[in-house]
Amino acid sequence: MVEKTINLGTASATIVGPAVPAGTLVLAAGIETLAAAEDITTFTVAVSDATTTFMAATSIDNAAAGMFFGTQTLGISADADTIDAVTVISGTTAGIAARVWAIVVDVNEATKDAAEVARDLA
Repeated sequence: MVEKTINLGTASATIVGPAVPAGTLVLAAGIETLAAAEDITTFTVAVSDATTTFMAATSIDNAAAGMFFGTQTLGISADADTIDAVTVISGTTAGIAARVWAIVVDVNEATKDAAEVARDLA
């Protein structure tokens, strides 16, 4: 699992999330609100690397602190990248703290051979 605490800001933007190396399979990704979101016209968040949207734009308008949002869109990051939060905000907000998270697996070629132990040689 990778994660990064971010501030979702006061205007629409892409906020850099946790870094992942090349050859990373993302099994699921999303955000957790660490503070309550204000009730404004539009406050949506998507989670994406530049290629795959792991969590489609989801409204967090008026969300309580500690709420989890996420989806299970799989994707492989072929190059080293970041898993970012992409916000669309319409209305006035002070911004909120959130945590971007992703469940990931390294799918690069295994570079270690199995090791024999003493019990295998007896």
